[in-house]
Amino acid sequence: METPIKLALVDDQNLFREGMRLILGIFPELEIIFEADNGRSLLDQLETTRPDVILLDYTMPEMDGFKTLKVIKERYPDQKVIMLTMHYDESLMAIMMQNGANGYLLKDETSSVVKDAIMEVMEVGHYFPSYVSKALLRELQNNQSRTRAPRPQQKEFSQREQEILAIVGKYNRQEMSEQLFISIKTVDFHLKNLRDKTESSTTAELVRFAIQGGYQE
Repeated sequence: METPIKLALVDDQNLFREGMRLILGIFPELEIIFEADNGRSLLDQLETTRPDVILLDYTMPEMDGFKTLKVIKERYPDQKVIMLTMHYDESLMAIMMQNGANGYLLKDETSSVVKDAIMEVMEVGHYFPSYVSKALLRELQNNQSRTRAPRPQQKEFSQREQEILAIVGKYNRQEMSEQLFISIKTVDFHLKNLRDKTESSTTAELVRFAIQGGYQE
């Protein structure tokens, strides 16, 4: 019997990790060798144990998936990482792939799709479902056609706006209000102002601005 593909499962929700253990456990080709509930815990374990593929959640406390991905690729350039998320966000897909993710999966995929993604990442180095390929194509087309306006300088944003930029896309509106101890109405007010200032037509574009502008690590 061939050696199973060694996996690390990283997600802050216990129920999701338990479900993934059960789902992936039916495939003898796969083996979860360790789990982590945030990016810092994952990085600590990578110092002594290297999996073949990391299944990495995007939205986590302490150290989110995007920052964790960047650190992984800096320390272990050949480490294969598949990003997991609940949200369909084309800008986020493009940014993750541009920063070294080997694959990107929505959490509502079937077990067979997850298995196929892992196998393809091992065999060819990447996995692009159709929705990611379309997102990357649209991003390329947007970059070619977009006439960029000068990026607003940091001094044009208030302290609260900078705090919003640091977490937009990582949390939903309710979670953002709890993180910043403000009402959802106030969150919406700042999000609208930020979209206007950055000429972002959607929150996804605002997320891209925040990441590219260095407001999110």
